[in-house]
Amino acid sequence: MELPPREVPEGLSAAEYYELGIKYKSMGWTEQARDALILAQELEPESEVAKVASRFLKTKLPRFPVPLLAEQRNIEGFNQMALGDCDGAKETFKSLIREFPDFEWPYGNLSVLYLQDNQTKEARDLLARALEINPDYVNGWLHLAAAKGMDLDFTGAKECVKRALEADPTDNAAIAMKNALESVT
Repeated sequence: MELPPREVPEGLSAAEYYELGIKYKSMGWTEQARDALILAQELEPESEVAKVASRFLKTKLPRFPVPLLAEQRNIEGFNQMALGDCDGAKETFKSLIREFPDFEWPYGNLSVLYLQDNQTKEARDLLARALEINPDYVNGWLHLAAAKGMDLDFTGAKECVKRALEADPTDNAAIAMKNALESVT
């Protein structure tokens, strides 16, 4: 995948800004994603593109602007996780939470590591904090659903998925989890 430009370019259409916002988010570049999605909304405020850009902003990006250092360290922790350095990733995310307590992504990422170790209480506590910061954080709701499912609390897991789908009815992971939970219970 080709890297998007570091600076959000000028002169794109609303749809192009929306697509660019999604690319930026996939890179972990939260503020470029935010800027691109806001431009998509501003260019065509009454359009479907503006509506989906608004939903993406609310449910997939951090609620508050993220300093570049925090963004870079979160990417570092994510890369550590992907390379199997779970202990290093845990330390990176714990440090991020201490230094940037209003940035919900490190809570979610650390919770995934705790879930891998069957530490569901620790994961649930982290996710409760992340969802206090951003009640529309879809991944937070889905991770919490996974934690509740691991604890065999399927009613609680379904409620979490319901909350995720209320925030974003089009989220594929939430739809898949809803279907999986319906087949289990």
